[in-house]
Amino acid sequence: MTTLVLSLLLATTANPTATATATPTATATPTATATATATPTATVATTNAAAVPKAASTPAAVGPAPFTEADAAPLFAAGPLAKARADLDAGRFDAAAKGFERATAPEARYLRAAALVQGHRGAEALKALDGLEEKLPEVADRVAFWRARAREAAGAPRAAAADYAAVGEGSLLWAEAQLARARALHAAGDRAAALDALAPILSLPAPDEVTKGDFAAEALLLDGRLRAAGKTSAELAWARRAYVDCWAGHPLAGEAATCLAELRRLPKPAGAPPATEDALRRAEALLDANRNAPALAELQKLVPGLPGPGPGEPVACRARFALGKAYRKERQHTKAIEILKPVVERCEDPQLRVRAVYVLASAASIAAPEEGVTWYRVLARDYPAHPFADDALFYAADLLARAGHTDEALAALADLSERYPKGDFRAEALFRIAWIERQAGHAAGALASLARIERDYEASDPYEHARAVYWRARLLWDRAADGDREAALEAWRALAGRYPADYYGLLARARVEEAKPGSAPPWVRVEAAAEEGLRYQPGPLARDRHFRAGVLLLRLGLSRAAAEELGAVDRKALSQGEPLLLVAELLDRAGDHKASHHLIRSLGRAALRQKPEGAALRVWRVAYPPAYRQEVERWAPPNGVPPDLLLALMREESGLDPTVISGAGAVGLTQLMLPTAQGVAKRLKLGRVRQADLMRPPLAIRIGATYFGGLLRRYDGSEALALAAYNVGDGPVKRWLEQRGTLPLDAFVEEIPVQETRGYVKRVLRSYAAYRFLYGGRDGKPVHLAQPLPKLAQGSP
Repeated sequence: MTTLVLSLLLATTANPTATATATPTATATPTATATATATPTATVATTNAAAVPKAASTPAAVGPAPFTEADAAPLFAAGPLAKARADLDAGRFDAAAKGFERATAPEARYLRAAALVQGHRGAEALKALDGLEEKLPEVADRVAFWRARAREAAGAPRAAAADYAAVGEGSLLWAEAQLARARALHAAGDRAAALDALAPILSLPAPDEVTKGDFAAEALLLDGRLRAAGKTSAELAWARRAYVDCWAGHPLAGEAATCLAELRRLPKPAGAPPATEDALRRAEALLDANRNAPALAELQKLVPGLPGPGPGEPVACRARFALGKAYRKERQHTKAIEILKPVVERCEDPQLRVRAVYVLASAASIAAPEEGVTWYRVLARDYPAHPFADDALFYAADLLARAGHTDEALAALADLSERYPKGDFRAEALFRIAWIERQAGHAAGALASLARIERDYEASDPYEHARAVYWRARLLWDRAADGDREAALEAWRALAGRYPADYYGLLARARVEEAKPGSAPPWVRVEAAAEEGLRYQPGPLARDRHFRAGVLLLRLGLSRAAAEELGAVDRKALSQGEPLLLVAELLDRAGDHKASHHLIRSLGRAALRQKPEGAALRVWRVAYPPAYRQEVERWAPPNGVPPDLLLALMREESGLDPTVISGAGAVGLTQLMLPTAQGVAKRLKLGRVRQADLMRPPLAIRIGATYFGGLLRRYDGSEALALAAYNVGDGPVKRWLEQRGTLPLDAFVEEIPVQETRGYVKRVLRSYAAYRFLYGGRDGKPVHLAQPLPKLAQGSP
């Protein structure tokens, strides 16, 4: 791993247009799907690891020596045990247990025990597990968990409870083990001990992914039932609290509805409806999880019964803020303004008020732009030290510029760049100053601002540096004084050569080819043979229990469990370049493309500005994985969509998370809004599509490819226009074409008035170029961004 790549891995940028998040404003698109729990039962039925020439009998030691391919070599990848491993993956537990029966390696005994437990052969599993903690210390907690499962299967609940207790709090299985322990103790007739086992997990938060088990919700339900059985007033009060916490704090859990039903069965007063604050807590949790419609429905019922917002009314203030936020997320901007104004004017909590001002300004910026400017200025004035302050100044300036108040806009942008030199909007402010100067015909002023960006951001933010270089060259080309065009071509060639798969590198290449065909730097395609095997210094990872467990589980072919352990490594260890890349590559091998490429994007994004060659190639391959390629290849070409472009869209829309739901309610890999997806599904005669259906990758990819293919046809093959329409909707793009359709592509994109859409178009095109560069594109040619915009075709996408 070269020093350059390692140093770049530790450099990140603050540029908002370069981030990788699900698109919150995706009005033309719905989304997302499913993963699994951390249980050993769930983890064994996974994809078998790739074969290696020779299977090791024990996992390679992880120490100061470099971590190489041998340390990650799959076990049981060849020979008779490979068949047993495949049977385990396929759920043929009896066949798997028989296949591993004569194997003596502890790893084989571990897999045999897993098969036996799942085949309900507990007594035999206990023999296979005997002594495995000492043989496989990396997964001692999982051995204890399997042993407890085996004892339950053998009809020994009290002994099972003792084994579950051996799963320590540092284990990923701890919460599940505590819940299982409580159930075992309850089955053994020890109610008091069961309640003690539940106590530590009752206050755990809901998981960040709906497909992960919500053990706290299950524990609260069981706790409530055990307490209710006591029938004393004190026990009934405890039961009420458990049921209410389950319903309010875990609204997405399947147990939430059951908890509410159990609450209603309690005798009064314990069985009274949840209190107002609990109902508000539930609505806030729904809103935070982007379940906007149900949150809005609950808030609409709740708020009318509350006093007006103001001093001494914190619940009323919170509820109105939540309602206003819900209206904003549902694009009911006028209602959001109406609800939020009294919160801003009367509520005392400064943390609540600053958020209310921000959401109010955001809603007003769409429904009443002049009012939006006012509220953004209020935020910047009243909360100058808040992280929102520089955002507010920028958005106020943007609204002023769009309204033609260029002097005020320039003043606000200059104020931002001076007052917040480390703010995440400084570079954007400097560029907008240059853009306004360019539009006014002040080339000298624009060039000065761009030169400042080049100087200030060359080392820290390659995106901002590349944008400034590109537009400085464009200004020189348009000015066409002596030597200007030669200087512009030289700058564009350098940009295209340095950033072959970057948005501005693509624009620069297109400009060079248009001016002097054949003179752009060569587009060197990456060949897979150029890659080397794993060789990293693990550093502190060698001592990390989750890393060691993840490596062993990966070698055993338990990919999902391996990814869970690798995802739990101490983040301090990832502050070093090689441990970061090692974990990212192992996550990629475990099939968790979402986590692996997110590590690179969040902690080592600047390294991707280097060419994908040598040591940097490994970074690029992990950051741009060919995830779900089979389904992409199946559905993209019939719809006229280049597969690499659809992959790029998925990467930027969802971060390759099939279960994600955006703030706007878009769902899944291709982030479609449910009504849009239902319309496409109806045309395809796929039947009624629900939100959960869009979390299945094959369906999300099929519907997304169909919809996006229609947009490509509508916009005559223009990737940029089709992407803009996919993100913000067809109507706005049509209006922008009517207003600015004579502009060349590069200027049109910079003038897209919605910042999220502007950044989104650039990001997807950059990812498209990267996928094409890395995986070869069918014709081996670079992505070409033609400058003339097409005429708008008629018909629906």
